[in-house]
Amino acid sequence: MFHEFWVKYLFQPLYNLLIYLYWNDFSYFNLGIAVIYLTIILRVILLPLSIISERSKAFYDDLSRKIKEIYTDFANDPVKAKNEVRKLLRKNQIRPWAKVIVLGVQLLVLIVLYQVFLGGIGGVDKYHLLYPFVTEPEFINVNFLIFDISKHSVILSGLVGVVLFLEIAVSQASRSEFLTRRDVLYRFFFPLFVFALLVILPAVKALFILTSILFSIIIILVRNLFGALYRQISKK
Repeated sequence: MFHEFWVKYLFQPLYNLLIYLYWNDFSYFNLGIAVIYLTIILRVILLPLSIISERSKAFYDDLSRKIKEIYTDFANDPVKAKNEVRKLLRKNQIRPWAKVIVLGVQLLVLIVLYQVFLGGIGGVDKYHLLYPFVTEPEFINVNFLIFDISKHSVILSGLVGVVLFLEIAVSQASRSEFLTRRDVLYRFFFPLFVFALLVILPAVKALFILTSILFSIIIILVRNLFGALYRQISKK
């Protein structure tokens, strides 16, 4: 039953969407471009959850200040301090589940992409899963720029690691006074772990993750821009 659900409701729709995006003029019959389109479509669908998970920088700055004040006020009672912090987080309705869902869906797509490329993207054993309105491709072009995305790529994997490190570093910079040793280790070792994992997998995974990270960065930049404009208007 699980296998049937996986194929019919998860694998088949994404596989058809990928082939549809590929087998159209706007992708120039390039699977790498089709994967980028697929990633953007997915992130746009998940945009409401992304917005929830990415609160404004001003909100987190204010929250960090309040947390710092709590730990200062209850410096001699760490248990009381933790309880007060929990109350503050509940009061401000922090929603970590939104980010979990966004990451979970992206992980699901990565697994599906792995299955799509397993045995070859153009394997005729998969074509029977195409919907009637999706044309069976005559060929599959897996060359994107200088990369064969059906094979592993040290360059693309390394690029993902660098961009991921920079994203984490910028995110942690806004709350540097609250960083723990675990946060610092996470900043360095998580990108290294992602690089080590991607370097042994087809480069399509790295392309998907890189596009998703860049999309998140653009959303954050746009959000900060509108936030700055709103603050300027409010002062007037």
